[in-house]
Amino acid sequence: MKTSEFLNILEENPELGLEFEIESGQFIKPTFHITEVKNVTIESVDCGGNPDSYKQTIVQLMVNPLEEMRRPWTAKKALDIFNKVEKLKPINGDTEIFFEYGDQEIRTSNFSVEDVLFANGNIRLELFAKPTVCKPSLTPGAKQCC
Repeated sequence: MKTSEFLNILEENPELGLEFEIESGQFIKPTFHITEVKNVTIESVDCGGNPDSYKQTIVQLMVNPLEEMRRPWTAKKALDIFNKVEKLKPINGDTEIFFEYGDQEIRTSNFSVEDVLFANGNIRLELFAKPTVCKPSLTPGAKQCC
């Protein structure tokens, strides 16, 4: 999902709650915080010796295990954070957005958005961790090693 698509969903549905499902039925606790929004530039060379450069947006989520239950997040509350970020460090809407999360039970990973559902007054982002891949095998004509 592109960052602009995510932000458009928030803008179009400010009154809805916001929830993240990591695996079927396993949700990030609603006491999560958006602790960082990262504009990331990747400069890489793949296993076939092919150079690459691309950008990503990574939104870091954290749950404080000591925090009492409170009112769940709304799209507006998340959008307010993105608007603050935009004023200080402009966000590139054309980049893929990832959600970084980990806790005592789940190793920290960058999750992609697999699907967006609207149910029970919430925007539910179904997340998944993409497996690693040999990039040259995905690119026709690229020098391959695998």
